[in-house]
Amino acid sequence: MKFNVKFKSIDHSIALVDYVQQRFEKLSKFEMKPLTVHVTFSEERHNCIAQIYIQGMQGKFRASHSSDSFHISVDFCLKKIERQLEREKSRVKSHHHYSHSAEAQLEELAVQEDRAKDVA
Repeated sequence: MKFNVKFKSIDHSIALVDYVQQRFEKLSKFEMKPLTVHVTFSEERHNCIAQIYIQGMQGKFRASHSSDSFHISVDFCLKKIERQLEREKSRVKSHHHYSHSAEAQLEELAVQEDRAKDVA
């Protein structure tokens, strides 16, 4: 995983870069292998803003959050990215199963309607 960390109108912090890299190790459980992670830190008035953009083979994922601390913003962004990756992983998993396809669901509805007619 390649990290690209930018700081807009604030000083560069090596501790913050290390924190981001440690937190993104959690994404390895998705086995999605994102290629590049772009993280941008900026500050507006008293809000600390973290914006994350992941570009991988399975798609593009993005999240942003503003709070009082950069660490909190990174954590919230990570939760948002995790939800997006979970959704994408479930789509990939259920892609090949006939029972999850729209065609199979329509067949199941037709069978249920036929049963309801027979009972009535």
